[in-house]
Amino acid sequence: MTAALEVQNRILEVAGSQFFSLGFTKVTMDEIAHELGMSKRTLYQYFPGKKALLRKALLSRSERISEGLGKISQSNETPFGQKLEQALTLVATEIPHFSPIFLRDIQRHAPEVWQELDRRREEHIHTRFGQLIQEGVKEGFLRKDIDAEVLVLLFSTLIRNIVNPETLSHLPLSASQAFSVISGVLFEGILTDKGRAQYRKKEF
Repeated sequence: MTAALEVQNRILEVAGSQFFSLGFTKVTMDEIAHELGMSKRTLYQYFPGKKALLRKALLSRSERISEGLGKISQSNETPFGQKLEQALTLVATEIPHFSPIFLRDIQRHAPEVWQELDRRREEHIHTRFGQLIQEGVKEGFLRKDIDAEVLVLLFSTLIRNIVNPETLSHLPLSASQAFSVISGVLFEGILTDKGRAQYRKKEF
């Protein structure tokens, strides 16, 4: 990794952390530069503005999640039940990084970035969970009488509604807790007896 790429990744980590916890509008480029220990001029050499930095931080996080799901679904040595558990855990772990304040903020003040993130999220879910669901059906862990495309759509809708400030404001649970409860109900309903036994088992 080049020195420039290392600096860029560090900027994304620091800026992303501040954006996700405090909100997009409440964080300034001056504050990000100060936190990084660099001048604002140096920061602008890597990113032309705060919105460009926001976009890259979000897409970088999205790609990281997609890569993680890809590694899980493509593993040839991991049983399906464990893959499902790992995939759900990964998503549930990532959701809390996006606070309701942040989500509401970018919907209002950076709608084009939100729309791009939402589109890419749809693509990742369709590809990664589509692979996992197809495998589950083929190996007899998921019910064959439920169309795989419908299952992917259900899961996509679940994530879209959980990662939504309006939904979260009406729930007595955190985003990750809500996701775990709802996804558990969803997958318990589509698993076969064989799949349910493995999914419930803690030592795979």
